Amino acid sequence: MRISKILVISMLIILVVSSISYADDRVSLGFLYGWTGNVDLIDRTNGGINQVSPTCLDLTDAGNLLVTSNLTHEFVNRMHDRGILVTPFLSNHWARQKGRNAVNNAEALSGQIVDTIIEYELDGVNVDIENLTVEDRDALSEFVRMLREKMPEGTILSVSVAANPNDSLIGWQGSYDYEKLGEYSDYLFIMSYDEHGIGSPEGPVSSTYFYEKSILTALKYVSKDKIVMGIPFFGRYWKLDEETGEYKGGDAVVIGAMPNIMDKTEGELVYEELVGEASYTFNVNNEEMPMTINGKDLSDGTYVAWYQTNDSIRDKLWLVNFYDLLGAGVWALGQEKVEVWDYYYRRLNEKERIPEEQIMLALVEEERVSASNKIDFDFLNEQILKERNAVSSRYSNNFEVNSKEVEKAHKCEDVVNKISYKKTREGIVRKIFRKKEEKNAIKNNNHIFRMEANY
Repeated sequence: MRISKILVISMLIILVVSSISYADDRVSLGFLYGWTGNVDLIDRTNGGINQVSPTCLDLTDAGNLLVTSNLTHEFVNRMHDRGILVTPFLSNHWARQKGRNAVNNAEALSGQIVDTIIEYELDGVNVDIENLTVEDRDALSEFVRMLREKMPEGTILSVSVAANPNDSLIGWQGSYDYEKLGEYSDYLFIMSYDEHGIGSPEGPVSSTYFYEKSILTALKYVSKDKIVMGIPFFGRYWKLDEETGEYKGGDAVVIGAMPNIMDKTEGELVYEELVGEASYTFNVNNEEMPMTINGKDLSDGTYVAWYQTNDSIRDKLWLVNFYDLLGAGVWALGQEKVEVWDYYYRRLNEKERIPEEQIMLALVEEERVSASNKIDFDFLNEQILKERNAVSSRYSNNFEVNSKEVEKAHKCEDVVNKISYKKTREGIVRKIFRKKEEKNAIKNNNHIFRMEANY
């Protein structure tokens, strides 16, 4: 009975979804970490990116610009021949003091960057200064403001900022003043990954919940046309401590390496669909099969890796369209499975318009056929009204925004606390549309509505 009712709901929603339309192409950014001579990493995207940010603008200890050998006229020309804009990223490579010296050397450093843009005929620059604190917040903003004033007209200035789903001033997130940086730059690149990382408990690198909350924080301070969301082409892995029963570590593993790891190990793969990431738990026995990840030899023991799949990448691109953001960017080219590029650019530039009433209907109907946590229609309407008022007051003084786009994520916040995030629009409606695209929604409804995954 439950499956039949879900089938009816699925069919109803599929019928009312408007057809996909193609808008002006979004920013599709690819970071290139390493040697720029390997243009195969660009070409294998099959036109999947329209901006590239290579690593070639470093900093001296004193905070001056250091142009590396990765930046060449040949590379810039080859990218331009392919119709790709070149916006190298300026990096302190997590060195806090070097970053502080740089932002406090704004007058000289900004001039050096502009000279380099002109000399190499660059299309702009990305400022990627990380691991500062709230103490450096104003200095970083002032540096970006000064750089914007000096840059040639028509060039692109973007700023990489930490994802901040909880709108916190603690840690390195506090160094980024979204509002000011958004005002001075063309867009913010939100590094929406490392939800779990080195030293943290094991867990997803970029869950759908974390990703969407990061978007919502950004929308409080900047308009949607100044947000480019990051997508990680890497995962992380942890080793089980047999004494404590806890996983420790968090080193990186590129997602392109995961098939090889799974081929060489015995383990269990679980796609946490409603979390939006896969986990692979595996055992390493060096006598049977030595295991190396990113040049690091793994000792014997049990490990778990969390990483993006094609499904989770599609869902993140869906969110970029759902909120009508400027675009998406990947860290980093060469770390992916090549098959990503079969759908990436098309998926990034799709727009699905879902009637509001059908989203609510799906929520209500699904809850009615669930075994527990039932929600009646009057209660849900009450929550919708409450969230609509909250959203209106929250955003009206900041910038002009399409309230429907923001409402869809905010209106069920109170409901989320009662029935868990996974059973809201995130956990139900989006999966229907993704499966519709794959033309097997009806056959796989058990998979679409799998609720055992916990976040």
